[in-house]
Amino acid sequence: MEEEGKLIHTGKKWKDESFHQTYQQADIIRQKLLNIWTENTAHTGMQVKVKFLPSKNKFVVKTRRHPDFDSKKETKGSKKNGKSKRRNKKNTDRTMFDATASI
Repeated sequence: MEEEGKLIHTGKKWKDESFHQTYQQADIIRQKLLNIWTENTAHTGMQVKVKFLPSKNKFVVKTRRHPDFDSKKETKGSKKNGKSKRRNKKNTDRTMFDATASI
């Protein structure tokens, strides 16, 4: 029986850099990107991979920045529970008994 309560953390998404007909063409682009990133310290933590897309019968070069190298400012803080504070506040100007409504 499967456990339905498990959370799957997929990580940061990859961006498509370019598409190629052969693996050799895609690997050349991958090597160029790796060389550029090793020379420049502003690109620390960058990752690149080549993946085959059978639906298009092409190879794609994908890039991303490793999540460990992202600054903490970019990550989301605590999650909200979905209920706003305004919804939970009571209307204090309304009384239980309104004397003006009587005769």
